Amino acid sequence: MQAHVITSTLRPTVALADYDFLRATYDMLLRAPVRNQAAIDAAFEALDAAHARLKAAHLRDGAALLN
Repeated sequence: MQAHVITSTLRPTVALADYDFLRATYDMLLRAPVRNQAAIDAAFEALDAAHARLKAAHLRDGAALLN
């Protein structure tokens, strides 16, 4: 299942914090003594969407600097 990307006006620092939190959550789920594949899959989708938001925030900032 593909994660839906919601673009917003997040600043890169906020988007990075969101990404870091979700990455830590995903890592924790991967290392859990009892694996829950549905939770791992959901965390990966959230992480993928957070990466897209972070990339979009950086692209917006880069475009703003050029204008």
